[in-house]
Amino acid sequence: MEKFDVCIIGGGPAGYVSALKCAINGLSAAIVEKERFGGTCLNRGCIPTKVLYSKAKYLSKLKKPERGFTIAGFDYNYADIISYKDEVVSMLTGGVEKLLKTRKVSIFYGNGKIAGKDGSEFIAGINPANPKEDRNCAGIQISAKNIIVATGSAPLMIPVFNIDHKNIITSDEVLSLKEVPKSLIIIGAGVIGCEFANIFSEFGTSVKMLELLPSILSTEDKEISKYIHKNFKSRNIDIMTGVEVSGIKALDLDNCGKIGAEAELKTGEKFKADKVLVSIGRKLNTSGIGLEEAGVKLDKRGKIEANKKNETNVRGIYACGDIIDGPMLAHKASYDGIIAADNIAGINREKNYGVLPWSIYTNPAIGTVGLKEGDEGLSHLKYSVGRFSYAASGMALAMEEPEGFLKVIVDEESKKIIGATGIGADIPELIAEASSYMHFGGTVSDVESTIHSHPTLSEIVPEAALDSIGEAIHKFNPRTAKKHG
Repeated sequence: MEKFDVCIIGGGPAGYVSALKCAINGLSAAIVEKERFGGTCLNRGCIPTKVLYSKAKYLSKLKKPERGFTIAGFDYNYADIISYKDEVVSMLTGGVEKLLKTRKVSIFYGNGKIAGKDGSEFIAGINPANPKEDRNCAGIQISAKNIIVATGSAPLMIPVFNIDHKNIITSDEVLSLKEVPKSLIIIGAGVIGCEFANIFSEFGTSVKMLELLPSILSTEDKEISKYIHKNFKSRNIDIMTGVEVSGIKALDLDNCGKIGAEAELKTGEKFKADKVLVSIGRKLNTSGIGLEEAGVKLDKRGKIEANKKNETNVRGIYACGDIIDGPMLAHKASYDGIIAADNIAGINREKNYGVLPWSIYTNPAIGTVGLKEGDEGLSHLKYSVGRFSYAASGMALAMEEPEGFLKVIVDEESKKIIGATGIGADIPELIAEASSYMHFGGTVSDVESTIHSHPTLSEIVPEAALDSIGEAIHKFNPRTAKKHG
């Protein structure tokens, strides 16, 4: 039986990053992956979605070219776009595997499970993910002083929605469609739903969104949510909020073998489309991997309880990524993996999600970090909000990207940046800068004293920060007049 310092179960952003970090820290590591490295993010999420997003954005430019250009005609080959998406995914997953091998991480393909304990070491059992095709790893066991569980999540399967993975699909299948559907119903107007509505509407699909909550992107800043709602409406995306879907069924749309699907609301209204995309949640992959037998505490949803070092109640077993508290984000998962790997190596670190940025790739894109208006965390604070518009940015105008704004939230007493949110071109990059200031406890003065290259979109950051105290250079604010009045 092979012995290691650490065995990682799962090869997604939490798993493979923790394996690489363990190796960097001088630990012997083994990683068990049932499919391809990169997890949902690399194979069926972040990366493939962004390939389609970039193509949709390029298509929007072709349809409405910048001033000074006339495009007589153009066409696109969606199957070729999907082929390119597959190439990108293959290149990156192969790159991860190569990195693991270079770092001397032992790779085991199959289903990993905590099979027991031998003294101070855990036993991890490995069985083939596909027993018919691969029997080489059947019954393999390895020994490890520590276990990192990083098994991620999968689309939630709701029985009444009759998901058949053909016409009633999840985010997994929608990325592999070889043709653009003429019509698409999207159940759920959260991040996933809005990103796919943005993509397919650009490719000419008639999109209808059905959302249970009163607004789309309900967890975002209210102004952002209204902005995207208006943007989607202008692009003929039909949005129905405050409606509950009672069921979905596959059907023959035109009685000649062309299969589609129908969604029915609790009110009795019915809507038909070529495809129905269900994007209303994810299921945690924590069952059947020996957690309960090992004594690891889980809640009713299957979420693992982990402390600030990402260690479970069982000493030596750690958990990272979607299966513990916190947002289901790839970079959060990777951060979790690094925290666990460092603590196993004796480097005392505790996680802090207070400065955790996230982005939504609509057109224009959305970016957020920290607190935003309406958050409960602001209820006991005195704060001010600074705002700067893309329309007042020289670089944004030069790029013909005048849509959007950045809002910065500042603690009135300390003048520290405690949050930022915005919508516009390259906003995820601007939010990354705001995140850096927040991570180091930066104030408005720190932002102002940082010289920004001109002309760049990044100049929006100090302008928005300074506006919170009424001192933006390229924006007149009544607060400034009062101050010097």
